[in-house]
Amino acid sequence: MEKDQGNQSHWIELDKRMVIQGLLAERDDEMRVYVVTINTPPEYAGIHDRWPRLVRLKNQ
Repeated sequence: MEKDQGNQSHWIELDKRMVIQGLLAERDDEMRVYVVTINTPPEYAGIHDRWPRLVRLKNQ
């Protein structure tokens, strides 16, 4: 779910075999998640300037 500049919520339906690519980093007692982003598809450009990179799970 993402909110546009007018604070309107937008839900984007994904194929159940798709996941968001990211990195879980741990250092000392701290954990962070970094989400890989790409350019936003043109049809959603008015919502946000970045888009999470989606990858298909293998064997699914």
